[in-house]
Amino acid sequence: MLRHAVARSRRLCSSQPAGDDAPLNILLVLGSTRANRIGGKVAEHVGARIAARGHTLTVLDPRESHGGFFMRLMEKAFFHYKSGEGEEAPPPALAAAAAQVRAADAYVVVTPEYNHTIAPALTNTLNYFGGSLYAGKASGIATYSAGMWGGARCGAALRPYLSELGCLPVSATMQLAGAWKPGTFDAETGLLPEGAMGAKLCERMLDQLEWTAKALRAKRRQDLAAAEAE
Repeated sequence: MLRHAVARSRRLCSSQPAGDDAPLNILLVLGSTRANRIGGKVAEHVGARIAARGHTLTVLDPRESHGGFFMRLMEKAFFHYKSGEGEEAPPPALAAAAAQVRAADAYVVVTPEYNHTIAPALTNTLNYFGGSLYAGKASGIATYSAGMWGGARCGAALRPYLSELGCLPVSATMQLAGAWKPGTFDAETGLLPEGAMGAKLCERMLDQLEWTAKALRAKRRQDLAAAEAE
């Protein structure tokens, strides 16, 4: 999933300069584990738009990433494993996912609305990791539903949840109504048509995410430099 968008983002970033305007490392997290989900198409559009902006795109899909590790209910969070000698080490799949979460400059969650709130697959995945990995970063919300509201209630519930993780959500959200309707996605590209409302809302969300994530990254780098100088 999103292989083309991920590959394109890496090619674009390979020639970009470092610094405050350097490409962001954005982690896209899917919130559905259903076999016949539409979320892959929504994520494909969001991922393609992230790649088109020249950013590095990494995907955390609970169904497919890391051998399907996140298809299980959480029994032990990553931060409950200790690093001392003789202590139990985290499973390699969990450690690899934690490295992706830690390395990200920003997060985008692409999730359906289940029973008017957050999909459990999303919270199960994100809850493996503590606030120290998310802190001081930005997040963007992309929701979808079969109905006319496009997952707006899920988006509202995600705001305090993401804020408590430490990755503050930007104001603009992408909401895709009628996600399962025929013709929602372009038959040739598989993406949303350029003039579609969902596509426009995606761009607004990414505009804000880009600005906020770069500002927060600059501040994190400033704080790190100050700490190393002490």
